[in-house]
Amino acid sequence: MATDVHLHFNPVKGDGYKVFEKFHRAGGTGFVSPVLTLRSYRIRGYSREDFERAYRLHLEGVRYGRLEYPLRGYAALGWHPAEVATLAEERPEEEVLNVAETVCDLIEKFAAEYEEVIAVGEVGHPHYPVPAEVKRVCHKVFVRFLELAKDLDLPVIYHGPKASRKHYMRLYEYLKDVGFDFDRFVRHRATPDVSAARNVGIWPSVPASRRSVREAAEHCPEFMLESDYLDDPRRPNAALPLRAVPKAARILRTIDPDLVSEVMIEIPERVFGVEFEPLV
Repeated sequence: MATDVHLHFNPVKGDGYKVFEKFHRAGGTGFVSPVLTLRSYRIRGYSREDFERAYRLHLEGVRYGRLEYPLRGYAALGWHPAEVATLAEERPEEEVLNVAETVCDLIEKFAAEYEEVIAVGEVGHPHYPVPAEVKRVCHKVFVRFLELAKDLDLPVIYHGPKASRKHYMRLYEYLKDVGFDFDRFVRHRATPDVSAARNVGIWPSVPASRRSVREAAEHCPEFMLESDYLDDPRRPNAALPLRAVPKAARILRTIDPDLVSEVMIEIPERVFGVEFEPLV
């Protein structure tokens, strides 16, 4: 059993649907795939039609993966904070917030249409320095996505600056202000010091490198694992390979066999509210 809670595929620039076959052959049994940026699909605008095209590309791919292979496959829809920041640098705040409302409307629409949609994400804050005004607009958009996820009873997959104890305390305040359920908030690319996230009640999703898996298991047994596989031939080393999480399952088994079902099945099911028990 091996559940990758942050795996990408790109039907325009990358291997596309072949990603699911490769993941299955590597030993993967389940995945959550957040939609990529619009630019990843060679979509240049920010219109309703642009987002709708990207979302359908993504959802039809996830549906293919779960129908053609014995995989528990699911999708997350959102607006990547890097693209929010780019637009906020170019256009007035009101326009950015209007685009965010369009995105929210589409997420609600597709969540009703596709059972594969189980989360809002990845959303959050830019992971690199931006002007204060851009940062402020990005935060407004993030809060709007929190409100949407709360209304739809969906978890959130968060993308943001490098995790630290101070960072987690800020997230704690943001969630408390909105009244969002901490138990349904996932910190993407969390550090292996997973107790820092769990101390404020949110769930860390740790990149599944050999060293990080062992370090996370030493800190606390409450975490999930991800590859953040990008499916971008121009950036082959930007994230971990598809086999990372299946290999991590074998590492966990050598540490404590009970960790495998906890990290790969029980915690993802608790957070996302869907089944991850292997189909075969």
